[in-house]
Amino acid sequence: MLRRLKLDQTRGQIFVGFIMTMAVVLLLTVYSLYVLLSRVQRENASLYIDEIAMQTSGRIESLLNEVNVLTLQLVMDERIQEVLGRERQGDNADYDERMMLRKLLIEKSAYSDTIEEIELYTESRSLYPIIDRSVGERIDSGYLRQADDRRLSGSLIWVGRDPEDSEYLLAVRQIKLEKLDYDKGGYLVIRLKPSIIALAMTDKAKDKGRVMRLLDEEQPQGTAGRVLLAEGQLEGQAGAYVTVERTIKATHWKLQVMIPKKTLAADIYFLRDVLLWASVLSIIVFALLSYGLSKFITSPIKSLTRVIQQGKHGSPRENPEHYFNREVNQLNMTYNQMVKQINYLIKSVYEKEIMKSKSEIKALHSQINPHFLFNTLDSLYWDHIRKGEQELAQTVVQLADLFRYTIHSSSRDGFVTLAEELEQIGRYADLMRMRWRERLAIQIECDPELGGVLIPKLSVQPLVENAIVHGIEPKEHGGSIRVLARLEGDDVLLAVKDDGIGIEPEHLLAIRERLRYEMNVEFVTGGNGIGLYNVCKLMQLHYGKEYGLTIDSSRDEGTTITLRIPQQMDRDKGDGANGASDSGRGR
Repeated sequence: MLRRLKLDQTRGQIFVGFIMTMAVVLLLTVYSLYVLLSRVQRENASLYIDEIAMQTSGRIESLLNEVNVLTLQLVMDERIQEVLGRERQGDNADYDERMMLRKLLIEKSAYSDTIEEIELYTESRSLYPIIDRSVGERIDSGYLRQADDRRLSGSLIWVGRDPEDSEYLLAVRQIKLEKLDYDKGGYLVIRLKPSIIALAMTDKAKDKGRVMRLLDEEQPQGTAGRVLLAEGQLEGQAGAYVTVERTIKATHWKLQVMIPKKTLAADIYFLRDVLLWASVLSIIVFALLSYGLSKFITSPIKSLTRVIQQGKHGSPRENPEHYFNREVNQLNMTYNQMVKQINYLIKSVYEKEIMKSKSEIKALHSQINPHFLFNTLDSLYWDHIRKGEQELAQTVVQLADLFRYTIHSSSRDGFVTLAEELEQIGRYADLMRMRWRERLAIQIECDPELGGVLIPKLSVQPLVENAIVHGIEPKEHGGSIRVLARLEGDDVLLAVKDDGIGIEPEHLLAIRERLRYEMNVEFVTGGNGIGLYNVCKLMQLHYGKEYGLTIDSSRDEGTTITLRIPQQMDRDKGDGANGASDSGRGR
């Protein structure tokens, strides 16, 4: 029967397979259409409008947060802090200073598409705009009390509509003076553009008939919320719209999205399009299946080709498939043997490169471990103890600790905590005082939360030593060095500042060029300035080219070397490492 029906031939088998495949496709298509017809009517309208409200409210929150960040930067600006501080002490700003503040406020407003204008007030008068008006005449006293509330700690207070122009929104923020124990210094008044809703609207939110309103819900009990801003006009009664509300987390406002019901009803055309495209898709599937079945015999080779091509995007992988074609199976076995050899070679080369990188890093650290040095220092210590020379004995202990830190390997693959590195600098500073006495002062300042940050070992001490040798030592009366550690964004900045003789501009330019272009192991280990270049090379090997150190200097004014590294905390020590560092420690 099979021979009579020609089902023992490839053509007959393809025909039967095609019929069965198309039966499955049509069944799935009909079922999918049935599911879509039942779901679209129930869910599409609510999900669509809810998505619009969520996206728009998120954008509004983003715009308001942008205003919060920009005004916070203004509050912390040193120029504003200085002028308000003098105003607080009775020294009124002159016209030029107010013009300077005007320029600063206008420049900051230009960074935002939301801010129309920023005004600056002291407690008694307006600094900008330059008019005779106090902040109490500009902002309702209730909002000023909120801005002054210590619990809000200088937060941005959202007022609502601008009494002078109802198309604009207002916000106020108190300015605290850092140099006057965070005493109240004045206020920033921010006017927001009425286009804030338009800026936050997505493309989906711009369909015909859609209305968006921003409501102030802090109204007397039993009254409706006041409309602050609106985009679009209501046509007819509110009952003709589907309404969704979202609370703006940054304020007490609510976003109200209203879509005409007739617009949502038009989505029935979507179902019509589904039917149309399902028919087109069925035709395409018929054509593709016919073509695919005719190429069935070549499928093993194509499958093996795809596996081989995947090797372009990474290490090649063995193909575990078993094909019905003997020749293809032999080819696959040969390919798998080749993959094994290639992966073995890749692994060998990779391990060699890893060892080379590790050797390159370790080449930047001294690898000697002279045990006799510690034995000698130990003998010197007990010799001084027997002679009653306690101070010299303590100095020997500090010297031993300094050598031990420098020579012994770290348990963290060459990394130590910032607290440990600063403690090493402290030991080094104590030893330097034996020679320099009052001619040298070293001060260490570190943010407490940075004590557990991991850094390469001996990253900072060479910079301090460089500052002493090249900056302070040539000065007749000595000088001082400050070591600062602070957080900037996701990076940690370590600065070594001295008030030494500084660097000539030509020499400074040469150093910067060498730091930029001559980063190789042969250079930094060849005796050409192992301090700066060693540290810079370590940073680039560990963190990448975007990290390292920068150097700034002026003749007879001193030198500042800044080291930038990413913030990586020691998980074993955590905040407990902070106790090992001395914030604001003077030596």
